[in-house]
Amino acid sequence: MSTRVRLDDLCLETWEAVAELRVADDQADLVAPNLYSIAESRFLPGFVTRAVMHDELAVGFAMYGPDPDDGQIWLYRLMIDKDHQGKGLGRAALQQVIADVRDAFDAPVLRLGVRDDNVAARALYAAAGFVPTGQRFGREDVLELRLRTADTEASRGTPHQRGQLSDR
Repeated sequence: MSTRVRLDDLCLETWEAVAELRVADDQADLVAPNLYSIAESRFLPGFVTRAVMHDELAVGFAMYGPDPDDGQIWLYRLMIDKDHQGKGLGRAALQQVIADVRDAFDAPVLRLGVRDDNVAARALYAAAGFVPTGQRFGREDVLELRLRTADTEASRGTPHQRGQLSDR
């Protein structure tokens, strides 16, 4: 079985299927229900909601964007339905999210919060290169992934060289 996934914009054709996805019972208190997250996204300007698609079937959900408090790009939600867990789809979806954040938001870092007792998620994020920042938000540790290194920053040039500043 392929572990290839794609992230589709949540739309009229996918939102109900995504809203019905569920995590395992022992994970239910670790991630908000998708319907709540879909509603929450309406009040988070710049956030994107994505259906995680595998073999033309919605198997998960991702929500990410610029946090209104700090302006950093945060992964607020990533979930894979209980019937599709353990197949590498979460890992594949996370890689797609990382690529999308790097490309669409041009962000230097991607942040997320994860609880101590969410062992599977912590392992997934650590394997992808996320590291603790030392900050806590409520019951969650803040982790971040550097999307640009000093070398890539240097190769990008100054804002003037990138055309972001004009001569006046």
